[in-house]
Amino acid sequence: MALALLFFTGCKKENQKEFSAELAKQNEMNAGNYSVVVDELAIKGNDQDAPTRASMEMIAKMVSGTKITGDYQKDTEAKLAKINMNIAALGQTVPLNLYFDMKENDPSVYLSTEFMSKALEIAKEFNAEMPIDAKEFEQFKGKYIHLTNEDLEKNTTGKKQTSDITASFNSKYFADYLATLDTDSFKQEGDTIQRTFTKKDLQGFFDYVKENGSKKEQASIKDAEKQLDQLSSYKQTTTLNTQKHSQTTTMQADAKNAEATLSLKLTIKNDTKYSKQKIELPKKGDTISVEEFTEKMSAGQQQGQVSQEEFADILADINSSNGQITPESAEQVKRAYKPYLTEEQYQQLEEALNSKTTMAT
Repeated sequence: MALALLFFTGCKKENQKEFSAELAKQNEMNAGNYSVVVDELAIKGNDQDAPTRASMEMIAKMVSGTKITGDYQKDTEAKLAKINMNIAALGQTVPLNLYFDMKENDPSVYLSTEFMSKALEIAKEFNAEMPIDAKEFEQFKGKYIHLTNEDLEKNTTGKKQTSDITASFNSKYFADYLATLDTDSFKQEGDTIQRTFTKKDLQGFFDYVKENGSKKEQASIKDAEKQLDQLSSYKQTTTLNTQKHSQTTTMQADAKNAEATLSLKLTIKNDTKYSKQKIELPKKGDTISVEEFTEKMSAGQQQGQVSQEEFADILADINSSNGQITPESAEQVKRAYKPYLTEEQYQQLEEALNSKTTMAT
């Protein structure tokens, strides 16, 4: 009996070690195919009016079922990476291709413009009043927007810490943290090993990094903990296949703030592999700076200014509308048309919408 108990206990410890070893092995592989599925998204407004709550619920239903598939590759020696993805949502498939130059002092990102036309079609599902024509994107065909380190710092203020802790999650710290967990929590069946992680486990990992990590990683924990505090519940079940070197994760998270309650269910799959293919960044002639992209888009919008006749029709539609215009809808219309109106036209639009909004209330 004692020998049997010792053997059984030893097996549990082996499950724990194999899980950690397999996770490390998959992280060492430099390429793979992945998929992310939004199984369910539910959003409920707390104190909003009925139209706003209905809008939140509609958006949640539209996002539910979204599927992202693609492949990736990384070159740790050259500090390069690329990610290709196809986002299937609302009957459209949006291709998104990115290259990452991860030099420590001068990182940059290259974003393909191929996604823009399809993304606009999806955006118009949420706001049909957007007066942007997909033809405006034709001038960027085959180009990559080059986001320099300066561009990234402008747009990612306060978010860098999250990427630091994400990197830590796949580092030796997480492998070491796994060794501190209950051996009974690792389940093995055939070639697969499974473990379910909770909010408590994530907090335990953060505490472990705060105690053992570098100063940079310790600082990143503060931002990550704020995000964790927003979750009322969290459950993540990760299954590793030691023969196929694949990973399947199901995740359920619930969050609540003053404005809304959110519930999210995801399924993430990752099949890792080794690749000898060389990563080549887009050539200079195929890139466009953020400044140039912005200037050309602004020029296109100026050329697409709403004529006085078209504007008169817009005002007539608003003034003759028998339905109520909520403050939220009015703001959407103003945001959509502002780039295409003169200052005088915009003031007239505001007056017409404010008049209808006042009548509605």
